[in-house]
Amino acid sequence: VGGRETLVSSPPLLTSDETNFLSWAAEHWLRLGEVEFNPGEQALAPLTQADTRPDGCQRDDIASLNWTVVLELADGKEVRELTLVSPRDADISRRRVSVLTPLGLNLLGRSVGSTTRIPLATGGSRSTRIIGVRRCAELAGEAAGQAIADGA
Repeated sequence: VGGRETLVSSPPLLTSDETNFLSWAAEHWLRLGEVEFNPGEQALAPLTQADTRPDGCQRDDIASLNWTVVLELADGKEVRELTLVSPRDADISRRRVSVLTPLGLNLLGRSVGSTTRIPLATGGSRSTRIIGVRRCAELAGEAAGQAIADGA
């Protein structure tokens, strides 16, 4: 049927480590109490919708920590790539986005084919579709090196 297929997004599928990390961050932020903007509620949102993958469940079709996500913007004419990282590895000039930012929280755990709205710096949001994911080889190497340094 000429035209684009409309895809309905399924709930995010998070690893147990991702679930624990988001829970820790949300709890930490919510303890701040009354502040003008508290990201704790945003960190809780994916947790209330998400399913947790069993330990050891590796999926090559899900946006995860240290994975590069390929996004097609709503008009289908523009494709962007970014890598989801921990806050300490975030670097927008290298297109490394913290999983604890609104953008990272919207993408984490989403599968290829999912549609989601991403926040814009100017306000509002834009519809996008995840058209690909891949492990970030550079960060996978750094994580392995850190595990060795930590004695894992």
